[in-house]
Amino acid sequence: MPIPESQLSRWSNHGAQDSSKRTHEAIRKVLDAYEWPQGMTYDFYLQGSYRNDTNIRGDSDVDVVLELTSAFRHDAGSLSEYEQESLASSFPPATHSWNGFRGETLKALEGGFGQGMVTQGNKSIKLRADPPRLAADVVVCMEHRRYTSYRSYVKGITFWALRDKHWIVNYPKKHYENGAAKSSRTRDRYKRTVRMFKNARNCLESDNRIGQGLAPSYFVECLIYNAPDSAFQARFQETYCSIVNWMVQNNLDKLVCQNGQQWLFGPSPEQWSVEDAKAFANQLVSLWNEWS
Repeated sequence: MPIPESQLSRWSNHGAQDSSKRTHEAIRKVLDAYEWPQGMTYDFYLQGSYRNDTNIRGDSDVDVVLELTSAFRHDAGSLSEYEQESLASSFPPATHSWNGFRGETLKALEGGFGQGMVTQGNKSIKLRADPPRLAADVVVCMEHRRYTSYRSYVKGITFWALRDKHWIVNYPKKHYENGAAKSSRTRDRYKRTVRMFKNARNCLESDNRIGQGLAPSYFVECLIYNAPDSAFQARFQETYCSIVNWMVQNNLDKLVCQNGQQWLFGPSPEQWSVEDAKAFANQLVSLWNEWS
């Protein structure tokens, strides 16, 4: 039998928001109290499911971004050699580096929360939970500019992965903006649909139909973002079927992330595999057909 409308409706609900706000505010208070080196400026904001209003019950870690704004890295690979040389000569020398900024951030967090509460991860500094404050992943990064012409660029963030040993680029603000626009175009149905499918994924994992990590939340959200706006219907059952049919029947290779700047599928550790996405879609079909 099909999944009942009432079940899909429950899956569309989002988790608590108050704890994430308290966590964000507690970290901001510590950062604001720290004596940063002169000229080292930053922006601090939420990202991930709590920022994008796609968090569900059971989501715990809060993702926050601490972005160095007094220096930046850039990608001018699409410009001519002359434009690249002209652009590089126009940049003033950077006073502060990402590595120095990360070191200062670590000292700030350890001083504010205690050394035992802070550990270094591959992509973030991890802050242990201390109820009512949630655990947090603090992504320490710097501004990234991808130049599309000599005078125009797309702004993102970049940081060095300590274990993987390469620079990672992302566009969290573009992700948020595009998600808000998609929600508006779909009469506020987009984000509730993402939450519905994230809970369906959790159900599949609990039933051992798919393995843990086959369908990470970020990739699921990006996949749903690519579904046609017309697939987001008033009834959850219609939306579920429309989107799952789209997943199964279409070639997914050339889909973009919600930020609109990067390919969703590919060989890098920051990309998903088409095979895993198709396996996820097929299990969503089985979940619908075999519900009891």
